[in-house]
Amino acid sequence: MSERAPRLAVPSFVLPGTVAENARFLAGRVDEIALCLFETRACLAYTAADAPPALAGLPGRDGAPLRWHAHLPLDLPWPQTRDAAACRDAALIALRVLDRVECLAPGRAVLHPPKGSPDLCRYLLAAFIDAWRRRSSVPLLIENTPWSDVLSLGEDFLFERGAAFCLDVAHAMGYGQIRLLQSSLPARAAMIHWSAPGAGDAHAALDAWTPEQLRAARALAVRLPGAATHVLEMFSWQRIEASLPLLENLIAGASATPRLAAHATRA
Repeated sequence: MSERAPRLAVPSFVLPGTVAENARFLAGRVDEIALCLFETRACLAYTAADAPPALAGLPGRDGAPLRWHAHLPLDLPWPQTRDAAACRDAALIALRVLDRVECLAPGRAVLHPPKGSPDLCRYLLAAFIDAWRRRSSVPLLIENTPWSDVLSLGEDFLFERGAAFCLDVAHAMGYGQIRLLQSSLPARAAMIHWSAPGAGDAHAALDAWTPEQLRAARALAVRLPGAATHVLEMFSWQRIEASLPLLENLIAGASATPRLAAHATRA
């Protein structure tokens, strides 16, 4: 990635309209689309009209077919106790949602961890990941959230369970997850979510970063893997357009350092 623009993904909702309308608008503008499967009931009601198979043939900005990944529902029925059967049921629901967009062959699925103590969260996630992997080969990425920096689960926990890490930069900045940013996890992230946190989780354009946040982003960019997918997680094309030059400058500046170049060579 040292001489190229970052592998760019954006949400499937950047302008008012259906997934299909957004995808057709985004064709040729981005490399990948993040399917926003945030609400279980609404997504289980999807039909071929919501995600028509023809979308699979749309081009990305390099002329190759658009790639897709999914963000799994935010309202999965996580148990509040060590209940492996309930975790299996939550995984099955998530897989049913993913099935609604099977025609687009999403290459990865992003999951928010459950709420609870690190010990409980480790148990629930382990049971969910095990149930998922028994039924699907789609890689599962776990994202840091306001209630979980993921680091508290252990730096190697996800990888030992067969999952991967999705770094949400705005969550890390907005919720004081400094230890996460200083850990080994950013350098092992398969996907990066970028936005400015604003007062918390505003999904604002990157030009809304404070000077301190911009300095932190520059320091972070040097450590990111060359093969990572960069998601401008903003639900507005105007915000994405305003943010893309800044993101590309961040990655281009970081790629000049020996550390990022080494990552790109290994990727």
